[in-house]
Amino acid sequence: MKLWSIVLACACLITGQAMAESELADFAKAREARIAKICKAEKTPRGKLRREAIQRNDYERALVERREALIASGTLSTPELEALREERKGLVRQLQDLDRRIAEASEKAPEVVELDAVRRANAERIAAIKDTLSPQARRAQGDDGEAKAE
Repeated sequence: MKLWSIVLACACLITGQAMAESELADFAKAREARIAKICKAEKTPRGKLRREAIQRNDYERALVERREALIASGTLSTPELEALREERKGLVRQLQDLDRRIAEASEKAPEVVELDAVRRANAERIAAIKDTLSPQARRAQGDDGEAKAE
């Protein structure tokens, strides 16, 4: 089992994982030392094997978590990964353009046209109410909405 773990750690290093060699090597070395220490504390051979199995399962889970985190990190770089990232950027641009076109087309929908007509009528009513409530203040403002200098 110990040999298997070392082979796995070496395979990860050889395949060009972005994780620094020393970080993975230190992690593997620390886990192996921990497994050895825990197993050494057991009295019976069967107990040692049970403890080692438990610890190796934990180690495997930790390796899987590190693998998933490394893949999700976005720090890996190979020509294939870079090409796929560029392809994704192009697709994102296409989706953004499609979203813009959908929004523009939605503005022509009968419901939106009707809503805009109601909004215009409401704005006109608001202006009429303001004129009624304060005609002097309304006349004091210029066409651009700014107050005239006296």
